[in-house]
Amino acid sequence: MAQMVLQQVLILSAMMMLGFLLGKLGKVDRKGADLLSMLLLLLDVFFPCNVLAAASGDFGDMPFSQVLKIIAAYLSMFILFTYLAKPIAKLMGLNEDETLVFTRSVGYPNNGFVGIPLCTAVFGTEGTVLGSLSVPCATIYMFLFVMQSFRRDKEQDLGQQIKSLMTPLNISTLAMLVMLATGWKFSGAPLQFLSSMANCVVPTSMLIIGCLLSGSPLIDVLKKPILYLITLLRCLVMPLIAAVILRFTGWNRTVCLCIVMVLGCSVATVISIFGVRYDRSPEMASKSVLQSNLLLPVTMPLMMFIAERIL
Repeated sequence: MAQMVLQQVLILSAMMMLGFLLGKLGKVDRKGADLLSMLLLLLDVFFPCNVLAAASGDFGDMPFSQVLKIIAAYLSMFILFTYLAKPIAKLMGLNEDETLVFTRSVGYPNNGFVGIPLCTAVFGTEGTVLGSLSVPCATIYMFLFVMQSFRRDKEQDLGQQIKSLMTPLNISTLAMLVMLATGWKFSGAPLQFLSSMANCVVPTSMLIIGCLLSGSPLIDVLKKPILYLITLLRCLVMPLIAAVILRFTGWNRTVCLCIVMVLGCSVATVISIFGVRYDRSPEMASKSVLQSNLLLPVTMPLMMFIAERIL
């Protein structure tokens, strides 16, 4: 398994490097319409199609009770990691904003851009379904633990906040839950269309991450010890704690490995976005995302190698 993960991570890293080169050479405008168009296609078209196609596959026969348990497991782990990071932040003497970024960086993995594509690459359709079950958890976590915590203006209309969560990806995930609950599936030409669009998820995700990385000073992120601690906790320690807990659930080993893989992904990109937007230690927020992505080809295979032996 670890060898397969390493192979897939290297393939994804090659795609990421291509995106990095395209950004550096100016072939893609990383701050303009080019990258925005790629993001919109990925989030509003490719990801939703991927989720619906996966729910229509053979693995869509998963008992709905199991689906709810997996969703609960993801959300519980997100919250657990956040609270486990708090005493470490206090021990490090971080201020309020740094503590906020530190704990959320440790608690919130990049399940969308990295987790789902990686699960798809390693586990196929089964991995897509299992990875996609982290989406509703990530949405809840982002709303309660990121948006509400990072915002300095607490008076923003709640209706507007909820409306902002009604994205095509979240809607498709809700549709997937209905499909898994009822057993209804797409078939024939509609399924072929969804599957064809879904094939664009992995390369587009990696190209976008590469383009984003191309606009950052890579040397700076290798100089700050606190960033290494975030990456160590986010990508190695916390997912391995999850592996120990999941060992006692009695669940299928593939299910557990897929959950651990999502939980071992790099820091969620939204941490950087909200850190900059609300001026919450923006440098730490941006660089934690950058460094954890740079070191993912090392941390992910190592983490999965150890997780295999735990599970």
